[in-house]
Amino acid sequence: MGSYRQNDRINFMASTLGKKTQKKKKQTSSIEEKAKSFGSLLLTLIVVLFVQSFFIQGYSTPTGSMLNTILIGDKMFFNQFLYGGSTPRNIPFTEIRLPYIQLPAIREPRREDIVNFEFPGNREEVDASMKVQYLKRCVGEPGDIIEIKDAVLFVNGEKFPVSPTQQLTYKVFLDSTKIKRNDFFRMIQTSEYLDKFEITDSRSIQGMFPDTAGMYVIVPLPEKKVAEFRAQPFIKKVVVNIDHKSVEDPGIFPKGKPWNRDNYGPLRVPVKGDVVTIDAANFGEWDTFIKREGHTIELRGGKVFIDGKETNQYTVEHNYYFMMGDNRHNSLDSRFWGFVKREAVVGKAWFTYFSWNSEIPFSDFGKLLGSIRWDRIGMPIK
Repeated sequence: MGSYRQNDRINFMASTLGKKTQKKKKQTSSIEEKAKSFGSLLLTLIVVLFVQSFFIQGYSTPTGSMLNTILIGDKMFFNQFLYGGSTPRNIPFTEIRLPYIQLPAIREPRREDIVNFEFPGNREEVDASMKVQYLKRCVGEPGDIIEIKDAVLFVNGEKFPVSPTQQLTYKVFLDSTKIKRNDFFRMIQTSEYLDKFEITDSRSIQGMFPDTAGMYVIVPLPEKKVAEFRAQPFIKKVVVNIDHKSVEDPGIFPKGKPWNRDNYGPLRVPVKGDVVTIDAANFGEWDTFIKREGHTIELRGGKVFIDGKETNQYTVEHNYYFMMGDNRHNSLDSRFWGFVKREAVVGKAWFTYFSWNSEIPFSDFGKLLGSIRWDRIGMPIK
């Protein structure tokens, strides 16, 4: 009888020990699986960051500064390898800068390239308050002379190519004998009318305003739709809504110039090695520029001091570019905050991989899903 009890105890202890051993094995196995999953996730993240840094970067359009070439809600790939890919410039998902290594470029950015770049900062900011990337069209290479006359861009004295999707705002004069003002406003707000004339910036439609030629409405139109819009029987006249050259914009770059968005320059884009003469008269034009290149500059008693030494000359240390949005009347660009250093240019726009109207809230997912622009998916960006 005692031997049976002893055997029961032994069997119970063996069974308990077996269960504990199995439990430990399961726990060990679970930890190993979690470690493997974490390792796999980490490796995937490293590969994604490597590809995004050196080769291809995804970019989503948050603003309308490139309408109608690029629409709000377009999701694009950028070719970074072309201009020389680099290790990550920021700690992922933060605005904290990192020192980075950049590969040699296959070629340099060119005029007409649509590029993304690190925002240099507002006109008088030495360090940008927003550590973000912008998306614009490159219109000026190092050494180019930029000039805008009545909203027409000239580079080195030649008219810059106009993209069919480039957009300006126009003064639209109505024939009151053929359409009433209220009827026109009702019509221009319909989706059919907006789609027909590719008016994607409907919030910029304004009016009526008085003019010597009569009352007019402001309408944003892409270049390729202007003639068709003008041909409507109730339209009397369509002209570009130009800021006259006598109107000075206090926010224009460089500081102190009597220019505006439509009448600008001439202005030379700096080249590495350029020697600039600086005095009390043009000090404000070069103050922030020189500080961004890593130097101190002061004006004392009408004399210029750079890095503590009196001088009236400065040698430019980098190559620069001039960037503008295709939505010319609704774009904060180099006309307002200045040149973009070559090292800040990241990649060239490649193609759109997805597009929908991101202004529709995610809470209205059905409508958002219905706004997918299938015709834009896979299209190259020019």
